[in-house]
Amino acid sequence: MAKKAKSSGGKKGQAPAGKLFMTMALLALIPFSLPTMLLLFAGMLPTLVAALTDRSASRYAWICVGGCNFAGLCPAVLNLWFGHHEITYALHLVTSVRVMLMSYLAAAGGWGLYFIAPPIVLTVMAATSKRRAAVLTSQLKKLEEEWGAEVQQKAAMAVAADEL
Repeated sequence: MAKKAKSSGGKKGQAPAGKLFMTMALLALIPFSLPTMLLLFAGMLPTLVAALTDRSASRYAWICVGGCNFAGLCPAVLNLWFGHHEITYALHLVTSVRVMLMSYLAAAGGWGLYFIAPPIVLTVMAATSKRRAAVLTSQLKKLEEEWGAEVQQKAAMAVAADEL
């Protein structure tokens, strides 16, 4: 086995400085974005729960729930941004039943998609595979009629010889 050669320069030395800069920039923006963060935290709690509880290998639950959850919360966030971007208005939105209900129902729709989509995709793929197998079988029968069964036997022997 050959070992990979390590490069002497590159992004490896630059990564901590870049992460530090991004962290400092985000921390500096917190006072200016506190109303948005408050609304997003309260509205995106189902996404946090999905991220913490999903133990599957793929971890797609939080992506599905999060996308739908954010879509349900997006009108309130836009109202906050283009209306009064203040803590009091953010608290008004967080305590609004309509805003939280829309956000949480959208998250529930994301859970529904997460549980319903895989069986639907499996059914469609199985039907497509059966249809493809039927088409290949009909083509095989046409070839047998045209060339004879002897060609199929020779092809099967050639495939078996290649596998050895």
